[in-house]
Amino acid sequence: MISKQEFRAFINFSFLAIIVFAAHYLLLYRFRINLYAPDVLYVHPFLFIITLATIIAVKIIFKKTRLNLLGYVYLGVSLVKMLAAVLFLMPKLLSDSMFRKEYVLQFFMIYFIYLTFEVFYLVRQFKNE
Repeated sequence: MISKQEFRAFINFSFLAIIVFAAHYLLLYRFRINLYAPDVLYVHPFLFIITLATIIAVKIIFKKTRLNLLGYVYLGVSLVKMLAAVLFLMPKLLSDSMFRKEYVLQFFMIYFIYLTFEVFYLVRQFKNE
């Protein structure tokens, strides 16, 4: 069962993800010529889902292990997250698209924004426990 605090954190994370999506959409609309990359907005749902899965996996694994192994748990889950990101990017990297560089740059900018949210949430969460 999910607690009220965890549900509130999920709502806050979802709200932040919507803000990041809206900001990215507005930047794409405003700087269409410089930032154009087809289908780049599909990155947001993917990163939202894998970030949420990472947070849930770390919390589940953490409940079954000791506190001093938390760093290793997070490192392992983050490695799986990075492999999923590379697999998501692989079709764009292997294509001969003109906008490959713009797509990859925007992907990693959004990836690091979500990674920052994830780290801040997990640090705050485990500091309280």
